[in-house]
Amino acid sequence: MKKISTSILKSTNWLLTGLLALLGFSSCDQVSTDMYGTPHSKFTIKGKATNEGNSPIPQIQIRSPYGEDIPHADTLYTDSKGEFNYSFNGFFRSDNIPLLLTDIDGEQNGGSYAPDSVSVSFKDVDVTGGDGGWYLGEATKEITIVLKEKKEEIKK
Repeated sequence: MKKISTSILKSTNWLLTGLLALLGFSSCDQVSTDMYGTPHSKFTIKGKATNEGNSPIPQIQIRSPYGEDIPHADTLYTDSKGEFNYSFNGFFRSDNIPLLLTDIDGEQNGGSYAPDSVSVSFKDVDVTGGDGGWYLGEATKEITIVLKEKKEEIKK
């Protein structure tokens, strides 16, 4: 076998290094704007709590157990018309959002009502007003929740 001289090996190494450097720099000339974040929307649940006679119930506590999944998952209370408004920003919701309703003041709001829970789905709701980027827009869901009177326990 012929012995390859070191000068030919050095020349080949320099040639390959130069070629790879040119290829590497040529791929960097198309720098695009990086976008950070994730697509998000503003979700609003407009609701009303009524009794079985369709009268509004004030001071019903409304909570969502999604503390980490929904930022700022505050406890809400229905107003004097039995209405509440629950808004949050987050990722697109394909699952149900549970709401837990509790009568915290007993007879003061016109009766004593049993706790209840509902699931609100944004799966088929139109999202409107997006900016064409990461903000997809707003979605609103309106619900009415009928609470049943708490039955008195019979003591034995």
